[in-house]
Amino acid sequence: MEKVSFKEKLAFGFGDVGCNFVWTTVSAFLTLYYTDSVGLSAAVVGTIMLVTRLLDGVTDLCFGTILDRTHTKWGKARPWILWSTPMMAIGLILLFHVPMGLENTGKIIYAALTYVFVAAFAYTASNLSYNALLSLMTDDQQTRASASTIRFICTMLTAITISSVTIPLVGKFGWGTTSVIYALLSVAAFMITFFGTKERYVPSKTDEEGTKNGSVVEGFLTLFKNRYFISITLLFVITYLIQGAGSGIGVYFARDILGDANIYGLISVASMIPMIIALPLFPIMTGKIGKWKCMMGGLVLQFIGAVIVLLGASNLTVVLFGLAIKAVGVAPNTAGLFAIVADAIDYGEWKTGVRQDGLTNSATSFGMKVGTGLGSALVGWGLAFGQYDASLAVQSESALRVIKFLYAGLPILGLVLAMIFLGFSNIDKIHPQIERDLNQRRGK
Repeated sequence: MEKVSFKEKLAFGFGDVGCNFVWTTVSAFLTLYYTDSVGLSAAVVGTIMLVTRLLDGVTDLCFGTILDRTHTKWGKARPWILWSTPMMAIGLILLFHVPMGLENTGKIIYAALTYVFVAAFAYTASNLSYNALLSLMTDDQQTRASASTIRFICTMLTAITISSVTIPLVGKFGWGTTSVIYALLSVAAFMITFFGTKERYVPSKTDEEGTKNGSVVEGFLTLFKNRYFISITLLFVITYLIQGAGSGIGVYFARDILGDANIYGLISVASMIPMIIALPLFPIMTGKIGKWKCMMGGLVLQFIGAVIVLLGASNLTVVLFGLAIKAVGVAPNTAGLFAIVADAIDYGEWKTGVRQDGLTNSATSFGMKVGTGLGSALVGWGLAFGQYDASLAVQSESALRVIKFLYAGLPILGLVLAMIFLGFSNIDKIHPQIERDLNQRRGK
């Protein structure tokens, strides 16, 4: 088995740098841009985001079948990374260039169309192919765990940077110029991934013929024979619902509950630095106790941290302490989530004889997009329900209660559900047998 070098793992990790210059920017700041700069109502913004994410989930599933049928000299996933990256960069720029001369209806239509283009098409092709890349680079469980760890260290460093510098950059250059800078950085990062990685796993001729000749319906029927993909998809929904709501409401929480929008960078650091410190321990711990136990322990830590944040939501020191504990717990789940998708792909091939990298990743990506959409929609609808008014320097008590709940209360409820879904996703016990059987079939 050909080894995957640290250099290649790092090149793989840069793909999430590219993703986050788009995804973190949109998740954390687009609602704020729409409500405070463009003048759209929070309820309209929430509805746009939810409807788009549901459409996005459908396009994920469609693109998954396309990815499974892609065969080029560059492989399956890498060509789509190359082709979709420029579209995603252009889309990010368009999102933050709403023509201010338009009437309100025109602004809503422009916002909806550009958001659909980015979320349901450009980002779908880019992120889904990137997520599928790991299972095509290696079939070794530990290599996947270490590559996922490097990936999410890159993710956190990028997210910290974006969270810390965006408000100052916008203050100096405006939303439009900031979006251009981020778009160019995203393209550069994705090119490092494209040129720096290699797809090693080539499915057998029988698998390829089964994937090509089977109908889309047959592909989904085969997918539903994979018991793990359903529970993992639900885990993606709740994980990204929590993350989507937290990202969307974070600036409001910093400004309206803690008293200063610039604190958002500080609370982002508190949410990520402990995670970055803890992430390198993930491959070590998975080698000792397995991914599933690491992830379940992480959910318990997140729950404890979320309770601390809720109880001390108006005290910055308590909030930072709770976020730090929560961040340590996020580490194994951040790295483990995509690693168990690769394991579920192996299980599906072992169980059915058909390998479905694209379709399985599209199903979990569907969960990610729906979760993020619901989280973003809850932010918009919650602000509208709490009668948030962008023109007010001090928000009403009802708006402040909603902001506090979305940032500190919602994660507690979500984490309980996440523990339940993870309980049905333990593939660690049988994966060694799966790996042996698949290697035997492949003649390794």
